[in-house]
Amino acid sequence: MVLELHVWGPAFGLPSIDAECLAAIAYLARTTSRSEYRLVQTSPSAVPTHHLPALHKPSANTWISGFSPIISHLRSFPSPSFHDDSPPHHGDSTAYSAFLTAHAAPLIALSLYVSSANYAATTRPAYSAILPFPLPWTEPPAIRASMSLRAAHLGLSSLDTDAAEDASIAEEKAAAAAGWVHIPASLSAQLKSKSVKDALTPEQAARIKLDGLAREVLDVLAEADWDRMVLSARCLAYGYLALMAVPDVPRPWLREVLLQGGYPSLCELVGRFRGPEALAAEKLPWEESAAHSGQSSLVAGLNVGARFAQGLIYDIPGIGEEWRRWWARRRKRSVRRPEDTAGLTQKRRDMSASGADTLLVAGVGMAAVLAVNAGFFLYRSGVPSFGAPVHSWQMVRAGLSSFGAAGAMFSGLNA
Repeated sequence: MVLELHVWGPAFGLPSIDAECLAAIAYLARTTSRSEYRLVQTSPSAVPTHHLPALHKPSANTWISGFSPIISHLRSFPSPSFHDDSPPHHGDSTAYSAFLTAHAAPLIALSLYVSSANYAATTRPAYSAILPFPLPWTEPPAIRASMSLRAAHLGLSSLDTDAAEDASIAEEKAAAAAGWVHIPASLSAQLKSKSVKDALTPEQAARIKLDGLAREVLDVLAEADWDRMVLSARCLAYGYLALMAVPDVPRPWLREVLLQGGYPSLCELVGRFRGPEALAAEKLPWEESAAHSGQSSLVAGLNVGARFAQGLIYDIPGIGEEWRRWWARRRKRSVRRPEDTAGLTQKRRDMSASGADTLLVAGVGMAAVLAVNAGFFLYRSGVPSFGAPVHSWQMVRAGLSSFGAAGAMFSGLNA
C-alpha cells in the first residue's frame, strides 16, 4: 500500500509553504517508511476536497483532508506499516494543538500575507515558484485574501498598504466623479507636514502591538513540555514555528521576537525537526502529480487551464460566490471518504467524475476560443491591448487648405 500526501510545495528552505502541510510531512517522515508513501506537490484546486494537506489512498480511492483527520486515519493502521513513538497520550496535546491553530496561524498571516512588504518580496515569489503558469495570477491573491480575514480580528490591517492605496485611489475617483477639485498626489504630499510617524513603516509604527501579540502566543507555547507531547502535537508546533523563524522577510518582526525574545526551547524544537536526518526537502519522496497520474502534457495543461478558469470565475462579482457554493456542493457529493459505505460503484464514480471534468475542460476551451477571437478583433480594430501601460490619443490637425481659397493660397506660399 502506497499513500499519497498532497501538499503545498517547498518554500523558504522548508518542505512546504503551509504550516499544516509541514506538520503532515513531518509526521509521515517519522512514522512511515519512505517506500510506503510519496509526496505530491500541488494546490487545493487540484484535489477533490479543495483543501491541503490531503491524504489519498489509491487502492480505495479515498481522500482525507486536514491535519487532524489525516493523523486519526494514520493511527488506525496496524504495525509495522505505521510507527508512532509518541509517549502515553498527554491531555495537554489536544489543547496546545487547538491553541496553535487558533492563535499562531493569525500571526503567520500577519507576517507573510497581510504585510505588503513581506508578501511582495517573499511570499508571492514563493507561490510563483511552486505553482504552474498561469495559476500564480489567481491562487496567491485568493490565499492572501483568506489569510487576511483570518487575522482581521487583530486589528492590524494597516500592514496591508496595498489595500490602503487601493482605498485612496477609490476615494479620489469618487471625489472626481462628484465634481470635487482633485489635488495631484505629488502636490498633496508636499503640502502635508511629515511627522516622525509618517516616516515609519507600518510594522515599525505598530511594533509594540505586534510584539505584544507575538509574545502572548509564544509565552504560552514556551510553557509546554514538548517532549511529553504526542508526536502529532510536536509536528504541528514545528509547522507553525518554522514559518515564524525561517522565512527571510524584509520586515522580520515575528522572527526577531521568536529568535531574540528568550524562547530557546521553541527554537530548539524547530532545530530538531530540521536536523540533517530529518526534513531536507530534496531527501523526501516527492513525485510530480502529472507524471504520477500518467497524464500527457496536453491533459495536464488542460487541467491547469481549468483550474485557472475556475479561479477567474471566483473573482467575478455576483457570479463567483454562487459558483463557489455550487462547486462546494458538487465536491461534497463526489468526494469519497473512508467512512463512506454506500453510493455509486467505483466504475460509475469514475465515469461521473470523467464526464464532469470533460464538460469543464470543454467550457474552458470555448472560453479560450472566444478570448482569442476577441483579442484578434481588438488588434485589427487598433484598440490598445488590455493592460497596456500607456494609452495616448492625438487630435488630427487640420491644414491650411481646409480654410478655402485663402488657405490654399497661404498653403502654397508655405510650401
